[in-house]
Amino acid sequence: MQKLFLRGLGITLLLNLLVKPATIFLVDIKMQNELGLDSYGIFQTMLNFTFLFSMLLDMGITNFMTRMIAQHPHMIHKYSNRLFTFRLILVLVYIVWTLSLFFILRFPVEWLWVLGLLIMHQISIITVNYVRAYTGGLLKFGLDAVLSVVERSVYFVFGSILIYTTFVQPVTLQWFTIIFVGSSTISLVVATIIYLHIVALPRLHWDTDFFKAIFRQSYPYAILVIIMMLTSRLDAVFLEKLHPQGTVQVSYYTQSFRLLDACWMFAVLFGSILLPVFSRVLKDNTSTTGIMTSALNILFSGGILMITLTIGIKEFLFDKLYDDANWYSYNAWIFHSITFIPMCFTVVFGTLLTANGSLRTMNQIAFLSLIVMSVLNVLLIPFFGAVGAAIASLVAQSTLGVLQYLVVRYRMRHHLASYTWFKLMILSAFMLIAMFLEIRFQWNQLYYAIGIGFLWMVLVFGLKVIDLVQVLKMLNSKEKV
Repeated sequence: MQKLFLRGLGITLLLNLLVKPATIFLVDIKMQNELGLDSYGIFQTMLNFTFLFSMLLDMGITNFMTRMIAQHPHMIHKYSNRLFTFRLILVLVYIVWTLSLFFILRFPVEWLWVLGLLIMHQISIITVNYVRAYTGGLLKFGLDAVLSVVERSVYFVFGSILIYTTFVQPVTLQWFTIIFVGSSTISLVVATIIYLHIVALPRLHWDTDFFKAIFRQSYPYAILVIIMMLTSRLDAVFLEKLHPQGTVQVSYYTQSFRLLDACWMFAVLFGSILLPVFSRVLKDNTSTTGIMTSALNILFSGGILMITLTIGIKEFLFDKLYDDANWYSYNAWIFHSITFIPMCFTVVFGTLLTANGSLRTMNQIAFLSLIVMSVLNVLLIPFFGAVGAAIASLVAQSTLGVLQYLVVRYRMRHHLASYTWFKLMILSAFMLIAMFLEIRFQWNQLYYAIGIGFLWMVLVFGLKVIDLVQVLKMLNSKEKV
C-alpha cells in the first residue's frame, strides 16, 4: 500500500508541478498587479466569503464517499441517484444562505455581481471534488490527478490571453472574474464526463429516509470542514471589517497568503491520496507507520526548505512579484511560511483521524483552533493589520496540528518510524542556522538560494529523511499493493 501511495503521489505531484506554479506566478500575481489593491481586494474578500460556507454544498459527502468507496468499492452505484438529488437541494440551500448573509453583513450592493459569479465557481469546484471522491476512492490516482489540474490549466490559458495579449484592454475586474469562473465551469464539464463513464447518468430520486440517513452519517464531516474552512479563510473577512483600510490590508494579506496557498495546494494533494489509502489500510488492519512517516518526511522537509529559502530573501522575492509590496507583505510572510509546518501535521495526522472516523475529536480540536484564531484576529488586526492576521493563523494552525498529532500518538497509538523526529529536528536546526546567517550578513540572494538548496539535499539524503534507495526499490518491486 505504501508503494501505491508513492506512485499515486508521484503522478499527482508531476501534473500539479507543471501547472499550478506557472498559474500562480505568471497569471495570479500579474493579475493582482494589473487590477490594483482595491479591485483585487474586493474580489478576494468575496472569494473568501463564498468559501466560508461552501461546505453546505457538500455536507461532508465527499469525504464520506471517498472513505466508503475505498473500503467497499462494490457500492459505487448504490446511492448515485439519491446523492445527485440530495446535492441539488444543497445547492439551493447554499445559494439562499450565502446571499442572505451578504445582505445581513451589509456588504456593498455593487459587489453583488462578483458574489453571484463566485457562487457559481464554488458550485463547480465542490462538484468536481465530489467526482474525485469516486476516482480517489477507487484508487484511480492518474485520473484523479488529471481532474486536479483541469481548472488551473484552463485558467492559465485564458488568464495568459487576458494579460499578455491586446484582445481585451484594459484588464478589468469584470473580465478577470468571468475568466476565473469560466475555468471552473469547464472543469465541471470534464468532471461530468468522467462521472458518466465511471458511474452512470444521474436521475432524480427522492428518498427522504435516505436523505436523513446520509445527513446523520456525513454531517460530522461537514462540520469539520466548515470549521477548518472558517479557520483558514475568515482572516480576510476580519481584516475587511476590523481594519480602517480593510480592502487594502486584504490585498497585502493576499500577497503573502497566496504563496502559502500555493504550498498548501500541494500538501492537499497528499491528503487526497492519503484518505483512501489510510481507509484501506485501517480496514485491512495493517500498519500505518510507513505511509505516515513517508508523508510527514516529504512534507516537513519540503516545508523547512521553503521557509528558510523564502524568509531569507523575502524583500527581494516580494518586490519581484508585486508592484506594491511593503512591510505588511514581508512580515506577514514570515508567519505564513511557518504556518505551513502545522498545516502539514493536519494533512497527515488529521487525515488519519478522518479515515479512522474520529470526527468528534477532530471537531472539538478544530473548534478550539477557530476560537483561538477569532480571538487573536480581534485583538491583533486593529494594530497590526495583515501581519496580525498572519500571526493569528499561525497560532490557530499550530493548535490544530499539534493536538491532532497527540491524539494519533497517544489515543490511537499509531506511531512514526524510529528517529523520525530526531532527523527532522537536526534538519531544521542546520537550515535555520543558515537562514539566520543570511539575514545577519546579507549574502547575495542567488548564492544563498543555491547554498541553502545544496545544504538541504545533503541533510535530507544524508540523514535519510527521504531514503531514495528504499523508495526506488519499493517502486520497482513486483509485490501486490
